[in-house]
Amino acid sequence: MNISIDRHSKTSIQEQIKLEIAQRIRSGLLEEGCALPSVRELAHCLNISLVTAHRVYKSLEKDGLIKTIRGKGTFVKGHSAIQNGAPQDNDQNGVSPYNWHVSIQDYLPRASFWSQSSVRLPAQFLDMATASIHHSLFPVTMLQESIQEALQKYPQALGSRSPYQGDPELLKQICNYLASQGIPTQPHQLLVTNGTQQGIDLFARTFLGPKDVVAMETPCFSGAIDAFRFSHAVIQPIPIDDEGIRIDILEELATQTKIKAIYTVPTYQNPTGAIMSFRRRKDLLEFAENNNILILEDDPHRELAFSNSLSATKTPPTLISLDRSGRVIYLKGFSKFLFPGLRLGVMVAHGTIFNRLLAAKSISDLGSPLWVQKALIPLFANPQLVTFIKNLNQKLTARSSLVSKSLTEKLHPGFKFKKICGGMYLWLTLPPEISADDLLSTAHNQGIHYLPGSIFYPGEPELNHLRICWTNLSDADLPKALDILCKILNQAIVNP
Repeated sequence: MNISIDRHSKTSIQEQIKLEIAQRIRSGLLEEGCALPSVRELAHCLNISLVTAHRVYKSLEKDGLIKTIRGKGTFVKGHSAIQNGAPQDNDQNGVSPYNWHVSIQDYLPRASFWSQSSVRLPAQFLDMATASIHHSLFPVTMLQESIQEALQKYPQALGSRSPYQGDPELLKQICNYLASQGIPTQPHQLLVTNGTQQGIDLFARTFLGPKDVVAMETPCFSGAIDAFRFSHAVIQPIPIDDEGIRIDILEELATQTKIKAIYTVPTYQNPTGAIMSFRRRKDLLEFAENNNILILEDDPHRELAFSNSLSATKTPPTLISLDRSGRVIYLKGFSKFLFPGLRLGVMVAHGTIFNRLLAAKSISDLGSPLWVQKALIPLFANPQLVTFIKNLNQKLTARSSLVSKSLTEKLHPGFKFKKICGGMYLWLTLPPEISADDLLSTAHNQGIHYLPGSIFYPGEPELNHLRICWTNLSDADLPKALDILCKILNQAIVNP
């Protein structure tokens, strides 16, 4: 483990080390049974006192993450029902030939998104964790027609590479699409990415380094937390309220430290589904301009606005469409509602910010696959795409009503959730004494899977939340999964 310590931070050295080790354990990088350095080795390696090293391990043991066996050492304790990675390759004596790998230092501080997404579920499991719509809702016919047309028009694309920025013809079509969403752009401001996760990673690699402070609404998308941790930036969690990220807390933070960037999902936030108000969006932009801060706006769910709440025309405008100084970098992904298997998104940026991101993209992968881009040109040019999104929202509106009605009728009133306005998530808050992590093994035993809320926190997590994605199941399976979930939760509140 390479643990970075900021000796000038207001967070104690003990807490910094504990958080780094805890994040590795919770995200599966340190597996159950893995031997940790002795107290003396930890103190020597990190240049800390024996007392501090001892207190770190005591605190981790109190949280149930490690165990010390007298005469043998300190080991990672079983912390999750999640099973990751490939099967173990043990020899005839049950010993792995790869045990020596633990001696190789790495620079991965956490990988919660990988840990949760690599869960190997039996086919019959009802998956309420994966952020996707059910395959029956995809525009399969439109996509088939788009691919067939692209094969006829662009056969040379199968043997060619894409420009680093992306295919010019696709960029024009996406500009037209974004304009229909109220986001005016020009092709020279767009950069094709392999999904929005690559966009987050490019931003982190380009603009965030050790000791740079990035503020992010909390709870927040775990993939972004992982990317920012990987860049060894200092993550400052900022709570959200009914209007979005708390500007008052940002202002107080700005008096104490220099914030370099803010990450936000202002529309149908992941994982809570919250919407940042128009007033709060303007306040955030004003704060960023006054303090010379970059904003990374992630916008994967804007299209999924339901008729039983806000309509698409009433959803507040994007931050980038309100920005007049070019400090907002905008991420648009299409995986959530069009084609998750194709992994395509775009970044929008201006000026030298764009040039630096393009340079990072060229270093990262030399450009996204050209054939995938060509195959999607007819799809984005198809006037029926707007009709598909409208029909999809009508279907999801009915589903969201079913979810809210089912949970309201069947769940104990001690569990709290908010009305679904759009997107694909429901954030469920449990009584403080109930841990969603602890209930996950029970859920697996009964054939369902959800995401524990703990992975959405960059620091010490709150354990009494969970996120369900209610768009990933068939019409027949969704009510079954909700019934099972309600029974598990109700039983937990009766017998905590």
